[in-house]
Amino acid sequence: MNRGNNLVLPILGALAAAILGAALWAVVGISTDREVGFVALAIGALTGYAVQLLTNKRTTRVHQIIAVITSIIGVLLGKYLLFGYAVNNGMDGLFGSYTFQMFLELSGEIFDVIDILFLALAVVPAWRIAAPKAAQPVQPQQSTPAE
Repeated sequence: MNRGNNLVLPILGALAAAILGAALWAVVGISTDREVGFVALAIGALTGYAVQLLTNKRTTRVHQIIAVITSIIGVLLGKYLLFGYAVNNGMDGLFGSYTFQMFLELSGEIFDVIDILFLALAVVPAWRIAAPKAAQPVQPQQSTPAE
């Protein structure tokens, strides 16, 4: 398989995992009225495992970077979903231009120091899970002499 084909599926899979993680972020945030760090861990793990799965565990540093970038996208999208839900008092207009414009304008107030921790909680598992796996040497089987 050529290099281009080896990147398309992991990118698409990691983006799908990030979107799933963002939805989980929104559901937990809406349900608890809090942003919870374990969801950031889950987003990182989801993107890392998606990359591992779609490369048949033959990852490179490029695949790790894909997992990291998509985990960041997942956290940011999750924050956007929570913001949009709060601004619109529900899901109506969530992806409208007004909501997006407000998100951009208020980003300085939306993002806090804790968000650096959330991003780190997503990035670390994404990087580690998508890491290239070292080939394990095959141990020769010991044959017992026939008596």
